[in-house]
Amino acid sequence: MKLEISEQHLMLLVSALNDAITYNEKFLHSETIDDVSDYEEHLVFLENCLGWLEREYKINAAENPNLLPYNDLVRRA
Repeated sequence: MKLEISEQHLMLLVSALNDAITYNEKFLHSETIDDVSDYEEHLVFLENCLGWLEREYKINAAENPNLLPYNDLVRRA
C-alpha cells in the first residue's frame, strides 16, 4: 500500500509527529503524572510511527526535490 499525500501535508505530518514526541518527552519528566507507564508506551508508538514516516519521507524526497530535507523538519534539542 502506498500513501498518497501532498508535499505540504507530508512535511506537516513529520513536523507534527516530531512536536508530539518532544511534548510527550517533556510531559514525562514534568512530575505531573504518577504512573508514567501508559505515557511511555504512547511515546514508543509515536517514535515507531515517526521512524516509519522517516523512511517513507526519504523515499519520497529522493523522487521529489520540493520536499525539505528530513533533518530540517525534525531538529531535536
